[in-house]
Amino acid sequence: MEENTIIKLPASELEIMQAIWLLHEEGEKFITASLVMKRCPALNRLKLTTVLTLITRLQTKGFIETEKLGRSNCYTPIIDSADYRKFAYGDFLERVYRDNRIDLATALVTDPNLTKEELTAIKSLVRKAELPK
Repeated sequence: MEENTIIKLPASELEIMQAIWLLHEEGEKFITASLVMKRCPALNRLKLTTVLTLITRLQTKGFIETEKLGRSNCYTPIIDSADYRKFAYGDFLERVYRDNRIDLATALVTDPNLTKEELTAIKSLVRKAELPK
């Protein structure tokens, strides 16, 4: 999917989409609304009708496709989670940091919640990025 065809999802739709991506990545073949709710306990605060409405919106926006299997609708992601994260990163960088990657990196590495392991992993990524290609 081309990045410029991806649109920003509202938080509620993104939460459902993340659950669908997770189930898909775990190898689930038949992702239904009830499975989404069962496997993602944070969504239990929503009614099934609300989840179904959000799923319909995701289908309308081209994020998922629906297949009828018996009496159930099964959902498959059309847009890959990595593609959406890339899009969201660019949107966030532009809106919040005005395309200033240094300010973004500064915020990341000065985060008081950053663990030693995370900082080590970030350093490793920077070293890899510095290697000649």
